[in-house]
Amino acid sequence: MTLPYLFAAQSGGDSLVFNGFLLNPVDGNSYLGKMREGWLGHWQFTLLNSSQEPEGSYLFLFYIFLGHVSRWLGLPLIFTFHAARVLSAFFLCWMLYRFIDVYLAGRSQGTKTIAFALLCFGSGLGWLAAFFGGFTADFWVAEAYPFLSMYSNPHFPLGLALILDFFVQLRNPVTRSSFFGLVIKGLLLAIVMPFGVVVAGLVAGGVQLWEIIANKSPIRWWMLGFLVPGGLFLIYQYIVIQSDSVLAGWNAQNLTYTPPLWDILISFSPALILALGVISWTIKSREVEKYKLLVVWLAAGLILAYVPVQLQRRFLLGYYIPIACLAAIALDWLATSGKRLLRVSAAAAVAASLISNLFILIGGVSAAAQHQPELYYSKSIQGVFDWMLAHRKDDSVVLATPGTSSIIPGATGWRVVYGHPYETPHANQRKQEVEDIFSGEMSLAKVQQYFDSLGIDTVFVGPDERGLGGDLAWIDAFDVVFEGDEVTIFKTKVNP
Repeated sequence: MTLPYLFAAQSGGDSLVFNGFLLNPVDGNSYLGKMREGWLGHWQFTLLNSSQEPEGSYLFLFYIFLGHVSRWLGLPLIFTFHAARVLSAFFLCWMLYRFIDVYLAGRSQGTKTIAFALLCFGSGLGWLAAFFGGFTADFWVAEAYPFLSMYSNPHFPLGLALILDFFVQLRNPVTRSSFFGLVIKGLLLAIVMPFGVVVAGLVAGGVQLWEIIANKSPIRWWMLGFLVPGGLFLIYQYIVIQSDSVLAGWNAQNLTYTPPLWDILISFSPALILALGVISWTIKSREVEKYKLLVVWLAAGLILAYVPVQLQRRFLLGYYIPIACLAAIALDWLATSGKRLLRVSAAAAVAASLISNLFILIGGVSAAAQHQPELYYSKSIQGVFDWMLAHRKDDSVVLATPGTSSIIPGATGWRVVYGHPYETPHANQRKQEVEDIFSGEMSLAKVQQYFDSLGIDTVFVGPDERGLGGDLAWIDAFDVVFEGDEVTIFKTKVNP
């Protein structure tokens, strides 16, 4: 999962710079923007993807911390990002191994091996839908699958690993020292992946309710040591976001709806079909008690993913984990069956589960080989970014096209008018306004009025900006502060 990134970095040659992301570069650039805030010495999040600065708040501390690490060690932000991603991936693999060993205890080593292979490399049948123009969840809902989580960013695998560590603890006695560790881990989960606390609490709560109804186990009050600190931090985040008009505007756009049910069925099968069959068998054989956490996670995740809330897709966090573990029971039974057809079916199911991720890897390498513009920019523009970083002012706001603006916060620490479809308040409006300016749809008077209203004191004019085809004669009214081979930067009459 690292080799495609290394290939992409080398593929740029002497003229192009790889932006560091093969999957969802728009979000990737936003992570670098948060890291840049830490690199600049800040601990509070100030939303560089908006021309309006919110009140400082302790959000996205994980990426801000990684920015501090980059500064302390003198490392490029993107190197620190991927180093954290790889370390988090190793941690997740270790926790997957522990989770499987605990929750598939009593099953054969073959079952555990199949489960581990599926979790590390598997997903769904979206590759079949792709042949008909489909783009299903197993290609983009990264937080639901361990492989995609490890391939995408550091906070998904780290958050999943912390959730699994908590679930493993449910099967072990809690000592005074381990309780203190739970408190720290719960708080860390809330910082790294806030919604992970909700998923962990709902699954653990479902298991506890099952045991209370069955009169099988006393209440695990110690779970509060993990859930309460994380929950309190979630409450803090909610209050901060809702009480700040800029952050509230961003949050109102943060809509993560679950794909249609047919999409989910394709994206988690064949493992989902096998898992449902195993649940049916365990109910009939009265062995379902052994797998109650897996069953609760599978059932609750699917139900809650369609609750009408704006973050409903977040309930799919780690959803492939219980599915793959249960499916492994069926696959091992098929593989060890005396019938050749069943053994072949098991092998085919495993192979079919690997193809979507293979498509993702091949697609990333292919995009890099073709130097897709969303993955690369020229080295001369990197020189411009370096100049901007060296001449950055805290109150500066730069106008550039959406593609350029998504990179600027992480590369330079400058605030932009539009940088992200969710994080920029009034994103659709801001994006249209920026495009109207560079396509020549606004007069100089309206442009100046717009600059005054948003505090835009700098204009970035490069290949993308000229590419919109507008008459940029209005830019001659402003002073040139930087001129390079491809880019000219102008100072407006705002904040002279």
